[in-house]
Amino acid sequence: MTFECTVKQCAERLGITEQRVYQLIKEGLLPAEKVAGRFFVEEEAVEARRESNPTAGRPAKRAHAHISSYTLMNRQYEVFDLVYDEDASEFSSVGTIYDLARAPFGLTSPRGSRVSLRELTSWWAHRSIPLSRQGMEEKLASLGVVDPSRIPFKSLGLSLSDQYWLRPEGESIAWDSVNFFTNHFGELETGDWLSQVGLRSPDNTSEGQLPKRWTKENDAPMLLKGGGSLNQEPYNEVVATELFSRVLREDEYVPYEIGELSSGEKISRCANFLTDEEEYIPAMQVLKAKARDNSRDDFRHFLECCQRLGVHDAELSLAKMIVCDDILGNTDRHWRNFGLIRNVNTLEYRMAPLFDTGNSMWIHLSEEALQAGDFEFSTKPFYADPNRQLRLVEDYSWLQVERLDGFSEKAGEILSENPYLQKRIPFIRQAIDWRIGRIKVIGT
Repeated sequence: MTFECTVKQCAERLGITEQRVYQLIKEGLLPAEKVAGRFFVEEEAVEARRESNPTAGRPAKRAHAHISSYTLMNRQYEVFDLVYDEDASEFSSVGTIYDLARAPFGLTSPRGSRVSLRELTSWWAHRSIPLSRQGMEEKLASLGVVDPSRIPFKSLGLSLSDQYWLRPEGESIAWDSVNFFTNHFGELETGDWLSQVGLRSPDNTSEGQLPKRWTKENDAPMLLKGGGSLNQEPYNEVVATELFSRVLREDEYVPYEIGELSSGEKISRCANFLTDEEEYIPAMQVLKAKARDNSRDDFRHFLECCQRLGVHDAELSLAKMIVCDDILGNTDRHWRNFGLIRNVNTLEYRMAPLFDTGNSMWIHLSEEALQAGDFEFSTKPFYADPNRQLRLVEDYSWLQVERLDGFSEKAGEILSENPYLQKRIPFIRQAIDWRIGRIKVIGT
């Protein structure tokens, strides 16, 4: 991913105002990084949005809009009625409200009495495959739709990241008969990664840029993920698992392993970290749990939001996340890559385990940069400077530093299974050892 497009350039390309660009960034609809106080937007996302919306501005009102009515469900609970405008590819109204306590987090007004259509549209957009994923334009053409947000309707909006779904008006469908946690869905095929998209499949709601596909093994959902040009990401996930297994409890991380498709392509595999009674709430949504005090930075505000929701171990969990990401050189712990888990029935919250660490270990540096000893990287989510972010950690009592001995060697062994990484491995090990040495000094 390249974050090089300024807000002004983005506005000019999309034919919208700079204020609208900032709004899209805030809603998570345009991936962006903040450097020296300025936002830089991902080039691929800008181009994908431009091609999918060639005309600027909102569509004119239509005399006879094509609309569909649904009830948003959370498992077996009715949440609220809503109307979808098929021509505009957006939700146009919310009707009867039944149970806002079980609505997707962050969709309601501060007093919890109404639903924000803007937040609802943003939530649904994140329930869709991004246009920038390889092969999506061809897939959209084959399905006869112009916007990825239309695809989830083909499987009632069902996901394996939460319990939400859309029940069409007038139909009596039961959660137990349709959910992907306990029911069968499309078999793993030998075709392309998008082969199940558009069918009755949880792949219709799989977020993220990298190729991925859900399957079932022994009746349990399993997520398969591919990589980029060097296919380093799957191996990075296994290296991260090795680190986590040394310093964290088993319930604090998602374990990954290397798998192989029938084509011979190496992938990463992991089980779903949710039960059929839980939902994942990204940190971006958690930030809406309370109004921000202007004196609080993102780190403190997130902790206060967790406290409001009854999660009292958030600071320790964030400390572990920051330290582990620092050792791994993780550049992509964005606000949707960590968060909370909520039980749908009890409405109780807990910290989500660490997952999705593929964009780490200096994956974006060229071989020449690594050989030159350029081990710099930008961190997320609190500060781009890894040193500044690491200073947020005040408690190292959980870290058994002796458990880090030999980790870089093990990381090298795992990465060496990928023939494309051989020349990079010595320098990656060198970078890991340097960061571990610094952690040992700080944490003892």
